[in-house]
Parts: sequence; structure tokens; C-alpha cells
Amino acid sequence: MNPVLAIKGKSCTPAPVILNGWKHHQGFLILQIQKWASAHERTFPLFIAKLKMLGDSQFDLYTGKMSPEEIVHDLTTTLKGFKAYEFDSYTRWIKSSTQLFWQLSVSDDSEWTLRKGDSEDFYIHIHPARYSKHTQRFKANPLRTALATLIMANMRHEKPGLQLMNEVRRNYLALSDVTKPMAKEIFSFLNHFARIADVPH
Repeated sequence: MNPVLAIKGKSCTPAPVILNGWKHHQGFLILQIQKWASAHERTFPLFIAKLKMLGDSQFDLYTGKMSPEEIVHDLTTTLKGFKAYEFDSYTRWIKSSTQLFWQLSVSDDSEWTLRKGDSEDFYIHIHPARYSKHTQRFKANPLRTALATLIMANMRHEKPGLQLMNEVRRNYLALSDVTKPMAKEIFSFLNHFARIADVPH
């Protein structure tokens, strides 16, 4: 696959800014939950493939009210004010940091980390800063399990339960079964996202 198209598929914002909405923007994630919850069960493997964008470790999810477009507008306005928006000037700006990233705030006071992207087309890589205002930290596998269980339950028009959760983990996520006490955190994620996405659970 063309690497630019691959990056475009991972980003909920247009070039040159790459923002992985699945793991870094709750509003985008909610729209995806609503979309896939009403899809046919045969498309479930495609949803599982999308969940790979959550990665394998911990990440910070922006939970504020700003859209991806509004966030990008604020950040690019600041970068243009710094004369650090174009590819070469942005690259120099990033390299001027000893940590090879900078943090900027947007209008709702959330902080965003800016790094150098891997593509010349998507060269501004952004994600919420750790411990920033309007963010929540998640572990990838529990959240992936919660979302997969919620979507499968909706596709089958049934209540999500431990049996379905373990079926999804075994057959689709290549994860081991969990006991009811271990599943408590996962069900809390499931219920949380089902409520804010307004889908049955």
C-alpha cells in the first residue's frame, strides 16, 4: 500500500497533520462506535482491524468538546505565528528541542504534543499531552476488549456479558479469557462508552 494512503487511513485530520482519532479523540471514537454498532455482524473483522490503531500500550484520549478540525486550526495558527508550519521550518523547530517534541495549548487549555511525522505529507504528528486537561489515560487491551464486546453485542442484538467478552477475546483479539473480577474494569469502560455513544448495552 502507498505509505501516504496508509497514514491517511490512520488520521482523522487532513495532511499535513496526523491525528489518530481512534486512540486520541473521544468524539471521533464515539462516531465510530455509533457507526459500527448498527453494522452487520459479517463486518466485525473489519472493526477488529480498526481497533489495531489503539496500539498495544497505554495512551491518552482527548475527552474535550473541540473537534479535530478545531484543534488543528489552533495548533496550525500557532505554528504559522512561529513561522514553523511548512515542512522545512517545522522540521527545524522540532529538531531545536532536546526531546524532539514540543507541547502547545489550544483554546480549551488542553495541551498537545507535536512531533515529526514519518511522512513528508503528514509531517505534523499530534497527540494529547500526558496528564493534560480534558484527557483520560487508557490501557489498550482492556479498552479494545470493551469496544469489541460492545460492538459484537449490538451486532447480535444481545446484552454484553462475560461469555461474549471471552468469545471475542479468544476468537478475534488473540487474548486469553478473563474472570468476572478481572472483567470489572473492562465492563466499566464498555458501559462508559455505551452511555456517551447512546448505544444499547
